[in-house]
Amino acid sequence: MLHTCIILISFLLTTPVPEAPRRADGPNIIVIVTDDAGYSDFGFTGSREFKTPNIDALARSGAVCTQGYVTASVCSPSRAGLITGRYQQRFGYEMNLLAGRPDYSELGLPVEEQTLAEDLQPAGYRTAALGKWHLGGGRPQHPMSRGFDYFHGYLAGSRSYWAYPESRKLYGTMRGHEMIKESEDLYVTEDLAREATKIILQKSMRPFFMYLCFTAVHTPMHAREEDLARFPDIKPLKRRKLAAMTWALDEAVGRIIATLDQTRKRDNTLIFFINDNGGATNNDSDNGVYRGMKGSKWEGGLRVPFLVSWPGHVPAGTVYDRPVSALDITATSLAAAGVKAERELDGVDLLP
Repeated sequence: MLHTCIILISFLLTTPVPEAPRRADGPNIIVIVTDDAGYSDFGFTGSREFKTPNIDALARSGAVCTQGYVTASVCSPSRAGLITGRYQQRFGYEMNLLAGRPDYSELGLPVEEQTLAEDLQPAGYRTAALGKWHLGGGRPQHPMSRGFDYFHGYLAGSRSYWAYPESRKLYGTMRGHEMIKESEDLYVTEDLAREATKIILQKSMRPFFMYLCFTAVHTPMHAREEDLARFPDIKPLKRRKLAAMTWALDEAVGRIIATLDQTRKRDNTLIFFINDNGGATNNDSDNGVYRGMKGSKWEGGLRVPFLVSWPGHVPAGTVYDRPVSALDITATSLAAAGVKAERELDGVDLLP
């Protein structure tokens, strides 16, 4: 018995004790990505037709970047560049992933590439991915294999805004690695705002990184009746539906900002707001004076609404007219968090 005890004590003394999660000193970071929105379909980018009071207030609280660009004119490669901070051409990611392909589960963001979440997680950040993923459907490409502690969203590139009566792989709501039953009253934009507020309300000494990808305003054109009623004079009907879907998106952003204010986290939260590519034609979006649309290489395909807000660090009311890129989001976030990238980044820190 004595011999056994001595061996056990020796084992306990020599076995490494798992380290407690490191507490990061940086700010909370939220990256809000909208989908297929037209450059001119927000108040802060000049729309007089659509109403976006909450997003406009967010823009006034920080810097509006009038020459904001993404690195691809379609969803999936654009997101690959944003989340890695590297041109997606470096790792051969230049086309959209189509969930209907039989090999979709084998495709996606290469595991050799590191994401912003994988940079921040070991530095002490809680990490969450919400909404549209569109960076691969297999387990190696799943958000929780790419640095995210939590995932609530959809692996495919688009889906219905209403509930699916039966679980639909890739398109239905996934929480972690499991498909969940969707409530009958589901409206996807509202659901994502609800999930985002839950993360903000969690009490923790560690900051969080939230990658929040709305499906709005990608097709299908699904608008709530109460939102449609706000825009009786907008024609044609598709454009009216787009206005209503944009209103729901604005309400969702407003709910998130209100929760940050309620929890007194707003001043310690760095927020980016960006669209994934130029406005599409099938949702009747408007790119204003810019030639082209989603899928084209003209300004209308690559120039997007882009704003940065961090009270006390980014002066309110700033208008920044030089070019900035989605690639800069990773570099700026890491600089704010005090984390050194272990790879070559193509973006730059925008804060200076």
